[in-house]
Amino acid sequence: MIVSAELLSLCYMILVEIFQTVEFYVIAVLVAAFVVALVVRPASRGEARQYLLAGDLMACGNDNPAITLTANDDGSVILTRYGIEGITSTGAVSLAVNVIGWDIVIEERLSEGFSDDAPIDTAVFRLDFLAPERYHIRYNSDLTGRFAATPFHNRPGYTTTRQLIQ
Repeated sequence: MIVSAELLSLCYMILVEIFQTVEFYVIAVLVAAFVVALVVRPASRGEARQYLLAGDLMACGNDNPAITLTANDDGSVILTRYGIEGITSTGAVSLAVNVIGWDIVIEERLSEGFSDDAPIDTAVFRLDFLAPERYHIRYNSDLTGRFAATPFHNRPGYTTTRQLIQ
């Protein structure tokens, strides 16, 4: 079947007229904005989970404010907080651990205890809810004004220590 020159000319004129209308450009801009929005949309981080942990208190003689994270063979992580001041054996050190995807924010909570009891300087916590993945951990102690941030890979034997800075 042979297409006539008039039909081709008519199709060409229709296409040229479509590309010169305001409506075409409005639709083109909307489609482009939609594509850009899809491309730059952040990935889903997952649901937020919060865990409240109580620490085991002890006196180790370490007055340097720091945290140590150690990954165990069973997948759990031991977090040790050193250099705690003003807390006695009847006091408490607890953590509010917020996990969103691979980001972990840890908020420290301190309760002093009775002043005539033995002072402590170390608290140990067991985090048994982490997968064997790489995490970004931020540790905050609002009462002391100290914090630390570190990447952490939860694989057996991995250990990292960070100083708490003001």
